[in-house]
Amino acid sequence: MSSQLKQRMFEYVDESEDEMVGFLCELISKKPVNPKVLEPAEGELQAQLWLQDKLEKFGFDKVDRVALDPKRPNLVGTVKGSGSGKSLILNGHCDVVPVTKKQLERWSTDPWRGQVKGGRVYGRGASDMLGGLTAIVWVARAFIENKVKLKGDLYVESVVGEESCEGGTIGAAATVDAGYRAPFAIVAEPSSLEIQPVTMGTFLFTMTVWGKDNHTGAKNLIAHPQRYGIPHGNEVGVDAIDKMLKYMVAFKELERNWAFRFRHPLLDSGIAEQGIAPTTLTTTLIEGGTYVASIPGYCKISCQVYYPPMTTAKDMWNEVKETVKAVSSTDDWLREHPPTLLIDKSVEGDNQYFPVWPPSDIPVDHEGCKAIAESYRRIMKREPVYSGVKAVVDTTWFMKKGVPAVMFGPGNAFTDNVHGIDESISIQTIKDCCKIYVDIVSDWCGIK
Repeated sequence: MSSQLKQRMFEYVDESEDEMVGFLCELISKKPVNPKVLEPAEGELQAQLWLQDKLEKFGFDKVDRVALDPKRPNLVGTVKGSGSGKSLILNGHCDVVPVTKKQLERWSTDPWRGQVKGGRVYGRGASDMLGGLTAIVWVARAFIENKVKLKGDLYVESVVGEESCEGGTIGAAATVDAGYRAPFAIVAEPSSLEIQPVTMGTFLFTMTVWGKDNHTGAKNLIAHPQRYGIPHGNEVGVDAIDKMLKYMVAFKELERNWAFRFRHPLLDSGIAEQGIAPTTLTTTLIEGGTYVASIPGYCKISCQVYYPPMTTAKDMWNEVKETVKAVSSTDDWLREHPPTLLIDKSVEGDNQYFPVWPPSDIPVDHEGCKAIAESYRRIMKREPVYSGVKAVVDTTWFMKKGVPAVMFGPGNAFTDNVHGIDESISIQTIKDCCKIYVDIVSDWCGIK
């Protein structure tokens, strides 16, 4: 495509900034909370219905609703090509995590209004990933509004279920199963405009340690040896929280071992140019005890493990189980009353509890990666950065279905306070990303 035609579409992005920002703010205001995360909600559906109406008004050739669950539809907007070029998928998820009551007290803005301050848009989901979703809609608009016809089809997707690990079922995977395939897909998650062809994998598990409830007045009998003839220790009560600490300390050491073991050239845990894969085991939730004046009779933790592509969820889970077994063997009570562990059936083969999200990995010299890199150089006037995703994204589910996919989008997954307080995104990075997408689509799909 001529540089003059590209420039016309770049100017369209700049000139429509206010409309684009308004679109993002209104999308935030739909409160598209994933209904499976913490609390029931209807915002995900309302956002998709609103977005479907917008895509139809924007002039997409086709807007398809792909829904395994009628109340949780995915949207695929098609800018139809002539059939003589390569198709491309631009993907984003519309669902966001909730703002809890404790978080809400600390927000400086209304998280469900979408507010502009200092060149940034503030609101829940601004960076993860309604900003990226806005960008992929706007690149399609740039072609539609400027009447530029493509050779290959451009698919713009807004999918559900990403925040609840359902991309492999009702979300992104369902769009591929519905026939929306392409030689390449770009997932517009916040990557700081870095090209990210590799992601971590993850799984979650819970562990419950069982103790023995008793009045806190008996604590001395439990905590200290007693003279002959007086009940003590496990006969009187067992502090489950105290026992749980043994496992949590052991998990820290297991995490440290992983940190020294796994290496990947694009995955970095913060030590420059060492390629130390950020393999972690994090305790995310703790609960325990039944009454304020009782020895805790149980303690339950929820944990999340991130693991790199060179290992498997099953191998990592086996290490967790062996660690639990080793700790239990050192304690008289725990040896007879081991903890209860729950994990997904795809790892353990028993009752399903949490899903497993495998990693994804494609070569940096894949033609899709090269296409992004070339467009980045032209627009940003500098060399692109290749890196790995320290979390999980929907690239996995495209890869599982045979569609090569890379993460590349506006915003920063960590410095933009994603999932946190005062989440925001830079307006400039959305515009820069739009222009890079315009360049990619022009060269990848081809211009009729």
